[in-house]
Amino acid sequence: MFENLKLRWFLITSVLIFSIWFIYPTYSYYSSNTIDKKELSELQKESINLGLDLRGGLHIVLELDEKSFLQNLALLKGNKSQTDYESLLNVAEERSSVNKTNIINELFNVAKIQKIKLNRYFSNLSKSSDNSEIIFQIKNQKKNAMNNILEIMRKRIAEHDQYGLGEPAISQIGDNRLMVELAGITDVARAKEYIQRTAEFELTLVKKYEQHINIIDQINKYIQNSKVDFPPLDSLLFSFGDANFYAYEKDFDRLNNFFDLDDIKDIINKSKSKVVFSNDLLTFRNDDIGVRQIYFTKIKPVISGGMIQNPKASMSEIGTDNAGQWVVNLDMNKEGRKRWSRFTGANIDRRVAIVLDNKVFMAPYIRDKISSGSTQISGFANMQEAKDIASVLQAGELPAPIDIIQTNFVGPSLGEDSIAAGGKSMIMGLVFILFFMIVYYRGAGVIANIALILNLIFVFAVLISMNAVLTLPGIAGLLLTVGMTVDANVIIFERIREELNIGSSPYASVNNGYNRAFETILDANITTLLTAFVLSFIGSGPIKGFATTLSVGIICSMFTAIFVTRTFYLTSFSIRKIKKISI
Repeated sequence: MFENLKLRWFLITSVLIFSIWFIYPTYSYYSSNTIDKKELSELQKESINLGLDLRGGLHIVLELDEKSFLQNLALLKGNKSQTDYESLLNVAEERSSVNKTNIINELFNVAKIQKIKLNRYFSNLSKSSDNSEIIFQIKNQKKNAMNNILEIMRKRIAEHDQYGLGEPAISQIGDNRLMVELAGITDVARAKEYIQRTAEFELTLVKKYEQHINIIDQINKYIQNSKVDFPPLDSLLFSFGDANFYAYEKDFDRLNNFFDLDDIKDIINKSKSKVVFSNDLLTFRNDDIGVRQIYFTKIKPVISGGMIQNPKASMSEIGTDNAGQWVVNLDMNKEGRKRWSRFTGANIDRRVAIVLDNKVFMAPYIRDKISSGSTQISGFANMQEAKDIASVLQAGELPAPIDIIQTNFVGPSLGEDSIAAGGKSMIMGLVFILFFMIVYYRGAGVIANIALILNLIFVFAVLISMNAVLTLPGIAGLLLTVGMTVDANVIIFERIREELNIGSSPYASVNNGYNRAFETILDANITTLLTAFVLSFIGSGPIKGFATTLSVGIICSMFTAIFVTRTFYLTSFSIRKIKKISI
């Protein structure tokens, strides 16, 4: 038994050192007032964060873009059908804005006034010629879309709140809005961009250089003949002799609005193309003027978001074109692999655009036929952007865009006084337990108290390593862990007392006490741990946070209550012959 003491103390010391290493930034962040802002920011990243109820956070209200939803829902055949439907939608949108009514109801009213049968645009929903039936089906589709968006949002948040400890609140308000509350958010711009992403993913063929020239010439002719107040595209688009076209960043919004004009869209649609800008902002000639590349791609993508699988962000390996850069690797389902294989085989030496939310992240040349279905996205600014893209792709594509209509910082729900009072009560309770254990179990109580303090250190270290956000349910799980740690020690000490009362030697009493108490402690902790695991897997928000904290606490309490305290006793027996145990 004694020969394992060195190994025991090595394990305990190693765990303690690593735990203190994890906890120190948290201690420094919350206790020091003399650290400069830069160092404070670094410490905050490595510290345990407080939840929305303790610290406050970001409150965001999202609204479904109903016009885009109706555009995506319709089944349009030909340019005339598309133009007529867009005109119908524009009138419905204008009436909706003036009358403060729902655009779907206004679509019904406009169709009734203009005597239009909506099934010409929504034959995919119903074969009925009754507009009321069509509107009923549209509203059902909208309800399903909102349910899908709610589920996708929960998956997205789960990617960044893997253990449920942040207690995010995600709920539906009315029939077209969502409310999202995120604790401890500091980068508001990134949070808004992440939540709002549609995650519309496409792999689509880039038009040839000659086709780019042809489309630009057609648009220039239109500008000249119609005398619109817009300069020829030649003055806004330029190349550097690399068969690619670029536009200055300052002209980006202007060009986007121009390409959205109905007549310009008709010209581009007739060539079976669409316009997309690159995600990367480039600089040339050592100046600070940014440019973006412009692409004309095929309207219909060869691969869409529903065909991709297992997107993962990682650092590109040495020896590859993107060595040292962050990339997202993804696979495809059976249908996607089949399409990708045919497409790449038929378009050798052509460019394929990798498009996410109508931005081209890269447009590599196809050099060989790719049968595996594996592909890679690069062009990310940093690790966080790559991980965000992988997360939204993993969660899935939104059925329609969502707009952020309200963003507020919310304060802690409990208030500073309540938090301070709660902290004092927790400390007082812990002090009372420590005092009781010493009074009732004497020397053994001291060992139990050391184990209890180590248990708290280990639990906090594990939670910090999990990027946890501490909330009230998490604190409740933590306090329950304290009780279970003390309970395990009480069972062991009572077993030791029983052995001493029947005349066993101190060493035999300790040995038998731990051996006999082990099964009882294991049984009690395993059943609680199984319950916590179930709550952790099927629960969300506060339930998952409580269950996860409790699970970590149970595992750590078994280690400290059984392994650590026994190591103290074994060390004492190895140093000198003990005739009496202080218990």
